[in-house]
Amino acid sequence: MKKQRNEIYISPDGGETVYVQKKDGTRGRLVSKTQYAKDIDTVTDEYEMVDEYAVKMRRKYPALGKAWRHYKTVWHLIMGAK
Repeated sequence: MKKQRNEIYISPDGGETVYVQKKDGTRGRLVSKTQYAKDIDTVTDEYEMVDEYAVKMRRKYPALGKAWRHYKTVWHLIMGAK
């Protein structure tokens, strides 16, 4: 006979990410994460690439500045086509 799991699920963001709740009330393992939640995580992780410090780094490291200009060119070509 298979052991029945009596798990409680919690979601800090209205269902975008779902975790198992541990017996002490804290978050346990991740059960599911929507693409939207993954996208929000990416936005959070990449924010440092567009802040004031990032501008200084692009000025300090020419290769980084050049790569950024190329990225912006591709972005504008794609977004301008819509």
